[in-house]
Amino acid sequence: MSVFAYTVMGLLSLIAILPCLHVISKAISSGPEVTAGNIYFWPVGFQLETVKYVLTKTAFPTALKNSLIVTGFGTLISMLTTITTAYPLSKPDFKGRKVITLLYVISMVFFGGMIPAYMVVRSLGILDTYAACILPFAIVQFNMFIVKNYFESLPESIEESARVDGAGDMRILVSIVCPMSKPVIATVSLLYAINYWNNYFHAMMYTKSPDMNTLQVYLYNIISNSQDFVENLASGNFMINITSEGMVAAAVTISLLPMIILYPFVSRFMIQGITIGSVKG
Repeated sequence: MSVFAYTVMGLLSLIAILPCLHVISKAISSGPEVTAGNIYFWPVGFQLETVKYVLTKTAFPTALKNSLIVTGFGTLISMLTTITTAYPLSKPDFKGRKVITLLYVISMVFFGGMIPAYMVVRSLGILDTYAACILPFAIVQFNMFIVKNYFESLPESIEESARVDGAGDMRILVSIVCPMSKPVIATVSLLYAINYWNNYFHAMMYTKSPDMNTLQVYLYNIISNSQDFVENLASGNFMINITSEGMVAAAVTISLLPMIILYPFVSRFMIQGITIGSVKG
């Protein structure tokens, strides 16, 4: 049985890994080999000109900067709102707890729609700003309930001891509850970061100027217009190795690096955080 399980897991891993290797190989292979369709899971004619071109001759750095700002500040704001909302709702003696929780459940099930959301953002005067990509998603109800349930699983006796020593609610939250909740905080932070990083539709809807394009909007534009980029290349060595397919592969590969770098630091908290936070105490 264990052999069968390992075999299945190995095949599933290959299904996930091989497409990534294919894209990475295209990004660093020579243009003629990419055009001829000779690239599978290993680069042929290794070169970094395509990557260099994407980094220096396109709007990739600006889009990367925008995505890093939106993801960084967005995750920070979302975690602040999520934690400060989940903590009081985790206390049985909090007045109005059931009503507020019900409102969050209703808002999670029923969404007003795209047009009302756009009208709210426009009425606030934040279109084409970083705030437009952050504030509408400052709290995700599902993430808040994960944190809330995790807080409910913590021993109440620890907080009672802190109150006896004179600690207030904010001091207890910052000095006791949050340090004890590192698994769920790391997990939810990663969920928020991935959501902000991968957000394409709302970034396209709420921003218009090219200088405000996030990485996902940039990737869409470069995939749609990659041939135009290649046709406008200066004559010379760039023309030999840079193709539309290679440029798209290079842009996609580079865009994955920040999340790949971040994941190992929080991966050990993922399973524990979601498992404990998914059920009450």
